[in-house]
Amino acid sequence: MSSLVPGYIIQGARWDYRNLEHVKGYNTHTSNVFKAEIVQRTNSSSNALKSPQWALIKEASSSDAISMENMNRECQVYDLPGVNTAKCFRQIYDVIDNRTIALEWLDTTLADVQYHPNARRTYSLIVAVLRAGLTSCILLERHKRVNTDHKPANILLSGIDTGHVTAKVGDLGLVVPVGSLFNAQPYAMRAPEVFLGQACTEPSQVWAVAALLLCWIKPGVLGTWKSPHPLLREAWCMAKIKRLFPDWNIPTSDEVGSHSLKAAVDSASYFSKELIDLRAISPFGEETQGVMPRELRDLLRSMFVANPVERPSASAVLASEEFRAFERLACE
Repeated sequence: MSSLVPGYIIQGARWDYRNLEHVKGYNTHTSNVFKAEIVQRTNSSSNALKSPQWALIKEASSSDAISMENMNRECQVYDLPGVNTAKCFRQIYDVIDNRTIALEWLDTTLADVQYHPNARRTYSLIVAVLRAGLTSCILLERHKRVNTDHKPANILLSGIDTGHVTAKVGDLGLVVPVGSLFNAQPYAMRAPEVFLGQACTEPSQVWAVAALLLCWIKPGVLGTWKSPHPLLREAWCMAKIKRLFPDWNIPTSDEVGSHSLKAAVDSASYFSKELIDLRAISPFGEETQGVMPRELRDLLRSMFVANPVERPSASAVLASEEFRAFERLACE
């Protein structure tokens, strides 16, 4: 059980932190998370610069091996050159001990914000989210790392009511070396090649950034929603991708290796053609008609390339005409 109860003061290297309240997660947190008030020390050299008012305290459970592993990975990622100073990542303030860190506080997450179509402020928010997400991919690629946990709850936001949105990527405990992790990424954000047994690589991140936005705009269109059984989740998710992107060629069972993958691809092909719940999903262009502007649809479609070899890199997306066109729309 955590000792970080409200009112408890944690001593850090830079500042002290007074715990205020527990932060509710999305049933995916492997750590205890708290909002804290930053307490400056009298005559401390850290007072030379004005401190932020709030921080987020994350405490891994010492009895949970996965929680401790994620905490260790997150600290290692922040030690990589340029990560903690990059505007696209939530900043780390203090490593309190081997299972507790203090991080930058942001007001909310993308998962907590409602999508409003045809609103310029929404478009500005999406530009900020895309720029942060894709820039984070570029920086991690330089260190031969990939983030396997892109999702709306890990996109942190401040200033959404001011017109000057700050968007940052948080929760870096599942940033891993390129090609080292299989069966990763949240189901709704998982790239086609990862469903087919490949490890997460740089192109997998690009798909995930596009998918987290689509899932925010149209919840349930990707992922396990309405899946009839836990054992059918992979097949169900692949069938949804096939419905949205009919040009994706799901291999036959003769073309894949493991018995579980053989069953999944056969089921996915059947589901996408025969099940009413899935047949209700139209191809991407039709499914998003009237839900998002043409410029955003073109931009996301350029990222949703089923073949990872042909999928644009994060830097190519940011430099693309599709991104510039949507950015112009957001500025009108």
